[in-house]
Amino acid sequence: MSTGTDARDKVFALIDGFLADPASGEAVIAVAREALPPEVVADLESVLADRRISYRDGVLIQLGYGLIDAELDLTMRPEGGRGMAQHLGVFLSERHITAVKDAYQNIAKNTDRLARGNVEEFDRLLRWATDAGQGEREAALDFACASVAATARPVLPMPDLNRSSLTFARTTGFLLDLLTVPSGGAYEQFSFAALLHTLVGNHAADQVRVETKSLNASDRSSFAAGDVQIATGNRPIEAFEVTANNWATKIDEASKTIRDNDLSRLHIVATRPDDQRGTVNERLVQLAEDVAVLDVRQAVEVITAILTRPQRAEALVRMYEYLDRYQPDTERVNEVVRRLRAAGLVEGAGD
Repeated sequence: MSTGTDARDKVFALIDGFLADPASGEAVIAVAREALPPEVVADLESVLADRRISYRDGVLIQLGYGLIDAELDLTMRPEGGRGMAQHLGVFLSERHITAVKDAYQNIAKNTDRLARGNVEEFDRLLRWATDAGQGEREAALDFACASVAATARPVLPMPDLNRSSLTFARTTGFLLDLLTVPSGGAYEQFSFAALLHTLVGNHAADQVRVETKSLNASDRSSFAAGDVQIATGNRPIEAFEVTANNWATKIDEASKTIRDNDLSRLHIVATRPDDQRGTVNERLVQLAEDVAVLDVRQAVEVITAILTRPQRAEALVRMYEYLDRYQPDTERVNEVVRRLRAAGLVEGAGD
């Protein structure tokens, strides 16, 4: 085993332990407050609470390395540190803790020197830890890992799906029932995006990809052509505006969206009552551009019908991930888990 691997395993095991037993995290924080100098505790609290979470991750990694190799200069990035930073980003994200992809990319992109005068508290911690004994380093790492674990969002884990139960009728029954729950458009956008992602990924993944964006991000701020888009390279080739609202709310901006993004057409996926088909067509024929209006429920049904049962399972997992990643309301994620169980779509739920 390498120093980096041992450091990674140490940090990951601590965080997982505190997630499983929050009371133990509270206990080690109390112990650390007594064991560490007050100025060190103050610096730890400051860095751990800083919005620049790369420095939080840097403290975790450097202390982890320091416990494995007592001779390291912890003001310098250790060998393998970039790899651990990347693994840590994935690890924290999977546990519903706010994360960055690579802390060192932000702390010290082109240098091994970490104490650079950008965050005074961070620099002091690294200098202190370099000279500290292993007992103090361990107390500081316990404090940091317990504090980070305490920030995890209370999200129910995605259950294992019973693929044999994912017939068209049961899967669409679950999805259409979910779309009746007010979610600010989250269920509409991310169910459609997940189904489309799975469909495209299983048929043309080497040519194009499906992308979606945060629920409350505007197309302009996210540099996206629509709420959901199919892209190749850096160019969107299909764009979908998805909303829980009536289709008419998206029509006025459709032509501009097409022109601004050099699209050949635009798809609006929204609420479109059957008795408004004629009205929709009358409005669309007035446009010079090629715009389609699809009812979100029917769009969900059609794509679900095309997918196999394993692909439907893949899409439901993807929808869970989108909801967890791209919108802030944990209750919306938990509601999906509860409804999957109630619909009998998870392992152990019966036929």
